[in-house]
Amino acid sequence: MAAFTGSPPPRRKNRPPSRQQAVSPPPRRVGRFASSKPASRLPTPSRVVEQSSFIREDVTVGSMDIDEDTLQPTERGLRRDTVFAKSEEMLVTFHGHLPTEVKHVLRNAGESARFIFLLPPFSGSSSHLSTIDFFRDAYVGDVDAETGFALVATPQACFVWQHTQELAGIPTCYIFPCPADPSQAAPLYAFVPYGGSREPGLILASQSGEIWFWNNIGVGLAGGEQYSKILLDLGSNETVNSLIKLDPQTFVASTSSGRLFRLTLTTSGGRHHFTSRLFSRPQSSLSLSRFLPSLWSSPTSQAEAGNIAAIALGAKTNLGTEIWALVESRVQKWNVAVEGWEEFMLQEDIAAALLPPIQNTLRAPSDYLDLELLDLAVDISGKLLILTSHGDAGEHEEMSYNSTPRRIYNVAQISMSAGILQVEKLIGVPYQSTFRASEAPMHPQLRLMLGGAILVVQFGDAIAFCSRDNDFKDRIELKSSTDRTLGICVADTQSYLLVLTASTTMKVTLDLIKSKSSTLSEHGSGVLIKSIMTQAILYGSHAENPLHFSFPPEVEEESLMSGAALLSNAILASGSDSTVIRPNNDLTVQLNSRKEKGSFLIKFINENGVIGKISQRSRQRLATDAEKLYAAQQLWLRLNETIRQGRPYDILSEAVYSYMNQVGEGQHDDLMRAFFRLHVADIGKLLPHVRDGTRRLLGEVPATRPSVLSEANGIVLTILNSAFEYRDYNAGVYGVELPFVKPWTSKPEVINVVLELFDITTTYVQDLGEAPEEHKSREPNSQLPDLASALFACVHERMGWLQSSVANEPPGTDREIAALADQFQQLRPEVLNTLNKFGFAARAFELAEKYHDFRSLAALCNKDVVYPFDQNPHASKIAEYIERFRNAFTDELYQWYIEHGELRTLFSQSEAYSDYLDKFFLKHDRPFISWIQDLDKEKFHSAAESLLAESENAGDLAAKELMLSIGKLTHLAQMQEDTAVDESMLDAFHDGLDFVSVHEALTEELRSALASQKASVIANKKVLPLVFKQLVRSLLQGKALSVEDIADTLSMKDNDTTIDDYATALHLLARADKLPDARRQTAFRSVWRRIYIHDNWDTIKKTSGVSDAQLNERFHSTALVTALSATLPNRHQPEGYILSPSQALAIPSIAELSSRWPGMSPEQIDALHEDTKRRARYWRNMT
Repeated sequence: MAAFTGSPPPRRKNRPPSRQQAVSPPPRRVGRFASSKPASRLPTPSRVVEQSSFIREDVTVGSMDIDEDTLQPTERGLRRDTVFAKSEEMLVTFHGHLPTEVKHVLRNAGESARFIFLLPPFSGSSSHLSTIDFFRDAYVGDVDAETGFALVATPQACFVWQHTQELAGIPTCYIFPCPADPSQAAPLYAFVPYGGSREPGLILASQSGEIWFWNNIGVGLAGGEQYSKILLDLGSNETVNSLIKLDPQTFVASTSSGRLFRLTLTTSGGRHHFTSRLFSRPQSSLSLSRFLPSLWSSPTSQAEAGNIAAIALGAKTNLGTEIWALVESRVQKWNVAVEGWEEFMLQEDIAAALLPPIQNTLRAPSDYLDLELLDLAVDISGKLLILTSHGDAGEHEEMSYNSTPRRIYNVAQISMSAGILQVEKLIGVPYQSTFRASEAPMHPQLRLMLGGAILVVQFGDAIAFCSRDNDFKDRIELKSSTDRTLGICVADTQSYLLVLTASTTMKVTLDLIKSKSSTLSEHGSGVLIKSIMTQAILYGSHAENPLHFSFPPEVEEESLMSGAALLSNAILASGSDSTVIRPNNDLTVQLNSRKEKGSFLIKFINENGVIGKISQRSRQRLATDAEKLYAAQQLWLRLNETIRQGRPYDILSEAVYSYMNQVGEGQHDDLMRAFFRLHVADIGKLLPHVRDGTRRLLGEVPATRPSVLSEANGIVLTILNSAFEYRDYNAGVYGVELPFVKPWTSKPEVINVVLELFDITTTYVQDLGEAPEEHKSREPNSQLPDLASALFACVHERMGWLQSSVANEPPGTDREIAALADQFQQLRPEVLNTLNKFGFAARAFELAEKYHDFRSLAALCNKDVVYPFDQNPHASKIAEYIERFRNAFTDELYQWYIEHGELRTLFSQSEAYSDYLDKFFLKHDRPFISWIQDLDKEKFHSAAESLLAESENAGDLAAKELMLSIGKLTHLAQMQEDTAVDESMLDAFHDGLDFVSVHEALTEELRSALASQKASVIANKKVLPLVFKQLVRSLLQGKALSVEDIADTLSMKDNDTTIDDYATALHLLARADKLPDARRQTAFRSVWRRIYIHDNWDTIKKTSGVSDAQLNERFHSTALVTALSATLPNRHQPEGYILSPSQALAIPSIAELSSRWPGMSPEQIDALHEDTKRRARYWRNMT
């Protein structure tokens, strides 16, 4: 590139020096006010460092010689209409490139790398320039609206260029040296306008008070040697901190001691002269007059000394121009008269007036706000606007030197009435500083736009906008940590401003009408949040965009959720907002773009760290929108592939046609594309229409079954599986917690659709008969496993939702849970068996494993050979499942063995699984087989207890005897090891074996006398003969009767030769401790009634011609005497064991008879009751 001087010296090769350690920043230029606590050491203005130790004296400052094109590829493509951000109220576009020289200085700012360049000499002095480190070096920048020029200045050099220059390339750069400053602070600056006829002049002032003036910036092309300078008369440690233009020939500079200097530019003899003069000298802050009352409006009042944080121009009148100064905690007002003199007019402590309204904005009152007054401006009505910041006392109540609290910014609108300043309102600035490493250490500045209707606040990494009259607030934030805002240009009459950064110049245009009419909509500030996220999606991913999009500080949860929902809905329904989704005839491209925007939405939320402010329901809604969009994209891709292959798609066409007409959208020319553009949110509602179309086509054209089922299954599986896959893969991204709230993929109608398609497909495969193996890989056969998987997923998801605490609120949920659980319990094994039957055993195992259906796993593992265990083809799977699922699987496996009579397999498994069998029997009471395991483990006592308990309920007499015999032997074995003998258990075994002996004797008697045995005692009864026959039949069949049944059998049969059987019946009942007492009493009474009526007492009472011996023999041969002889000597005589006739004649109630004979009909119970009453009457008559 061309050099900016005629003969620049040759380049010097310089090795970059080592990075210098930053020194502590100087004290703030503003004061803090709230209490006597010490001021925070955390700085907000620019940091200043000492002169770098590597400044060379053999390099001069002037212009630059550039050998290569320094534009990045993305920068070359930028045009004036390139959009960086766009909302309803604001448009940010590219305005212009920075000069090459400025880019070299600012590039890699904040990093250790340095770029060293050479400048032509001037004035015989030299200096060394390197790239700026924004955290170490001081820097300033500005864009001037009046002259059309911009500048960037470092402590060594100032770069000036015309930003309004309409060039496609890089603007010309003018380079000037800067007045040296011991603190290495960047200079103060001002352009001197001369109108449109010539280039402006330039003023640079050091903080030490040295001011250089160039009559024309054109001399910057030649090194800027021709300048004039003046030196302000500053006191010790006094520095210049502000410089503003009063008019084209008058400038005002302020100092850290509260003094104001008037700088005047005059022309004499064709030469420009620059002079300075002090405003009225301020009075010391310790003077006595500070403590005396005075009137602020009195012209004799004196300005108090103090650091001036900012100065601003006020109203211009015929008398002069007002100047407002922000001096520590006070504001001062001066009038610069047109005659050339200055008048001090007002001074008031504004901090005291600001404290109460700021306290009212806090979550909790604080004694120490750490308040700062940063900048001020004056609007056209004369109202003051003061930029303030304070610490967040709500979160950082105890401020320490090591803490880094955030700063909260406000603009106070202040009016003056009767000489008193009054705070009218506070306007929150949408920015908070936390002094992160990426934040620029600059002093925030306040500007007014659109006549003061819009407040513009410049921060190091952002520009904030606030409306004074409505809810409009916005900001633009820089993306790169090495980029910084350098200056902003605001024209009073224009609706745009220019923003100068370290990488480019941007133009920000505000829509005056929309920004002034901005109000919170029905969605609250959610519209603003949606706008931010929309811009991030549309513009944030472009590499050339210097802006970073983020949420405003303290974004409200409701606003965030509302904005996210609005944007997600706009992406889902592409026709609802053309600014988010642009129309595109290529639906594949558009669906992919919508999917990517949905993904970027949640990525943006996560990157801003606000996912925690979004409720679970809102997260699930965002995830649901995204998964529906993904499902629609996959379905559209399937449709395109179907069309490419020339296959029919009648089912999908009919389903879409039916749905679109159902919702009143049948007017579109292309219903298919209209559905995928506008109704993706209702993609789940398409499934019932798919089912209905399948039913119709199968009914009308049965020959099309394979193709119809293949397409219908494919549509349903594509929609559901895509949704499930997306949800599983992105659950962590969205931070969702299961179950989903009313998930669309498992609504009852969806489950019914999948189930019906599975049944229809199963019927189709069954009709094929023994199909060849290759048919498994063809549709619709091959879709069976996927349908089963989708069915299980839908039902499982539905169950999860219904069983959640949220779903339990509506009435009827419990009934639906029970019904669905019962349906799934029956459905699961049927589906798995179907898969196994048609050659999809691996998928059946996979589903059973996934959903922990151990019952079905046990059944699948034993479909072939069960015993011997080692010949089972699934023996290895059984071993794997035992190791993997442990007791959960073994419980169902052992239960399957027991239910299917495979006890030999149960006890033939490896000894390694013995502990699982112990746990199974401990958890499940199975005494009829657990005693085998107990014997194997030599747990004799437990085995004996199990055998004794089980023998009581044994229905087979042989089994009962075997249990009692083994149990007795087991108990005896235990007695060999344990000296403490349990006599009661041994007696129980003896009683049980005796009971078996009674059975055997009674059976033998009945079998030998079957022809003559008539039970004459009950022969004339209606019901008892039938009962007696049933009992005899059970005995002859080898069944074990209950104690009551045996007692009835012994007492109802003819006992002419076996009269002792009555006593046997009484003995058995006496030992039946577990028989309910009421029923035992009834049984006792029944036996005694039969004893009393066994003999013919009328004959016995006839004593005529009978000797005493014969009479005694008659009595002793009666059943009564025999029974009493057997019972009276017995020590154990429970109630009812011996009964008198009157006691035996007590008639049992209907309830007692029903309890005794549960198998009888009500009519039989009534007949039996009548028989009992007749017997009682007979006995009473006889006695």
